[in-house]
Amino acid sequence: MKSIAITGKKGGTGKTALCHALALGAAWSGKHAHLCHTDDREPLRTINRPYMYYDARKPEQLEIIAEAAASQDGLLIIDLGGNRPQFDEWVAAYADLIIIPTAPDPEDVRESLEHAKRIKEAGGEVVKFVINKYPSSEKERIFVKRYLDLLPQEDVLCTVPEIKVIRTLRETDTEPFKTPPTRLNNAARGFYREVNSLLLNID
Repeated sequence: MKSIAITGKKGGTGKTALCHALALGAAWSGKHAHLCHTDDREPLRTINRPYMYYDARKPEQLEIIAEAAASQDGLLIIDLGGNRPQFDEWVAAYADLIIIPTAPDPEDVRESLEHAKRIKEAGGEVVKFVINKYPSSEKERIFVKRYLDLLPQEDVLCTVPEIKVIRTLRETDTEPFKTPPTRLNNAARGFYREVNSLLLNID
């Protein structure tokens, strides 16, 4: 089983929503997905979704789940929440792919670059940036380009468009899960395709 950690020093960049989107994209593409919640925020109380969801807020819980999942097929997705330095060294050694979501603003780019450096120094081999909340307006894209150009372009995996409804993926399910709107569905599948394409080239 391949493992993907989605992490970042700064809150609000969309780490948790992207974890759920990746799990959904994998599930809708016929891949088993296992999502580990490590954030201090309470995990979802109930979940009626086409992927497994685990409370792994303690490092020892995450290690047990990761060890059990290693022999299975599919993806293990680790939501590292906000600034979790206690997980960095473990994730650097364990994860096949480490993703740092980066919103198109100067503070996010600066924090992301610093965190990527820290993870690489801890031994992380494949660290990629995902530009999240990418504006749909061409005028806005031109404006934010000066910030995003500071990222090493060879390490930018993909962009994920700004989708307001993606926030609903972080909410507790009150009824059996229904397929989200088309725009979110397409973004989730596209995100999974980019991740899976990269994973196929990782030994």
